[in-house]
This record gives sequence, structure tokens and C-alpha cells, in this order.
Amino acid sequence: MGNNYRTSNVIIQNMLEILIKDRTEEGIVKSHLIEICGLKTSTGEKYLSKMESAGYIQSYEEKWGKERIRIRYYITELGKTRYQWFVKINNELL
Repeated sequence: MGNNYRTSNVIIQNMLEILIKDRTEEGIVKSHLIEICGLKTSTGEKYLSKMESAGYIQSYEEKWGKERIRIRYYITELGKTRYQWFVKINNELL
């Protein structure tokens, strides 16, 4: 069994890359983003919270059905800039 450990930088870069590649105007549903990244829900939520606090991403809630609400995320201009930084840093560390 291989080691699937990823550094925080790689996880953040991966999440930002997925959001950059999103071509919809609605953003990506939180659970879908976390699943695509291969993270546990609690871990994914931790990173999303940190990235939103840093201004890399923004979220909004939308009504889904009668009582449920789901959260969507999209990348900000700052997030796009920081993504380039993460790519450069992570490539230097390889």
C-alpha cells in the first residue's frame, strides 16, 4: 500500500485548480469539491474554511428542495493569483 500523504500546499493547489477549471457560473457544490479532491469531509471543510478566510474562494448558500440548503464555492481573483504561487512553490519543492 502506497503513501497517499499530500502536503497542505498540494491540497490547496488541487482545490484551487478544480475551482479554476469549473466553467459554470454557479460554482461547485461543497460535497462534490471535497469528493473530487479525495478528502474526508472534515478535512475538506477545514481547508475550505481556511481558503475562504484568506480570500481565495467565496461561498454562497442555495436552497435545494423544500428544507435543504447546499453550499457552492467559486474562486476569487486573489485565489487565481495564489494558485499560480502554489504551482510555482510546489514545483520547486519536488
